[in-house]
Amino acid sequence: MKPINRCNNCKQQLIENSAYCHICGQSTRNYNDNFWSVAKSQMHELLDIDGRLSRTLKVLITQPGELSKAFKNGQRVLYTPPLRLYIAISILFFLLIAYLGPIYSPNTSEFDKTADYYARSMFVLFPIFALLIGMFFKQSRFIYNLVFSLHIHTLVYLVLMVITPLEANELRHTAFVWLQIPPTLYLGWHYLVAFHHAYEQSWTKTVIKSGAIFMIYMSILGIAFDVVLTHIINTSPTLLH
Repeated sequence: MKPINRCNNCKQQLIENSAYCHICGQSTRNYNDNFWSVAKSQMHELLDIDGRLSRTLKVLITQPGELSKAFKNGQRVLYTPPLRLYIAISILFFLLIAYLGPIYSPNTSEFDKTADYYARSMFVLFPIFALLIGMFFKQSRFIYNLVFSLHIHTLVYLVLMVITPLEANELRHTAFVWLQIPPTLYLGWHYLVAFHHAYEQSWTKTVIKSGAIFMIYMSILGIAFDVVLTHIINTSPTLLH
């Protein structure tokens, strides 16, 4: 993509090879280019395909809680920003759900609508998880809890991307049921270790507090999803048949 010499927003002369205008902060990328060049640039920006994404995923999967602590300690350049990571992985997860939709429901359009409501609901609900953390870990700050919540939810989506295809094929062979056990156990292990590492409390307090957060949050999710499904059924009479 060809660079521009003058900022299109504030018209100031740009510093050579700068990615952003030093006056107003607007990106110096030229979007008056061919479609594939612009699309490639946007995907690069969204997924952060410069080594940081793979490094971030490796740390997220193998070192529970470490990404959140790194953010807290100001070590942010090495890793993909938490919100960007969450959005990218959640998009991939719901694309997978959409692909597997016909297995779960013959009514593809209604299934897609349901998945869309779930995606929107989760985007609203993950801050609630952060608020719950603040209730049990009194000394923590909300922004740190929010980052931790983003990382936990991202990890959950990654694990569900493994479990969901297995669940969709359960009727073909019982092996697909058994294969869901390892990622499920991993998720439970990751959840506890992440809390222990990120909030640095004893294992007893970690288990009690994180367990209470889990129970409350799952209850909230259950209520929220019941509301979502009720809304979908009320607005889509075809689901009743």
